[in-house]
Amino acid sequence: MDSSKKRLLKDIEAFDIRDNYSDLNKEAQLKRMELISQLKVTDNKIESLCMQKARASWLIHGDSNSKYYHSVIRWQRLRNEVKGG
Repeated sequence: MDSSKKRLLKDIEAFDIRDNYSDLNKEAQLKRMELISQLKVTDNKIESLCMQKARASWLIHGDSNSKYYHSVIRWQRLRNEVKGG
């Protein structure tokens, strides 16, 4: 897990703990909402990076199971085909 994500989660957890024991004032609620927003942005960046890495890996290595995959799909289509009588 990314260190900035860990820090954000820790900070949000601290606000949640404070909220469980007492009411958060407006400023603290806004700060918590800002942290959650930053966490969402961080998650989106991590997800985007993972997708880019997967795409790059696929472009480099290709799909080694394409013949197998297409034969399975072809077999499934034939099996699911409605036959007229």
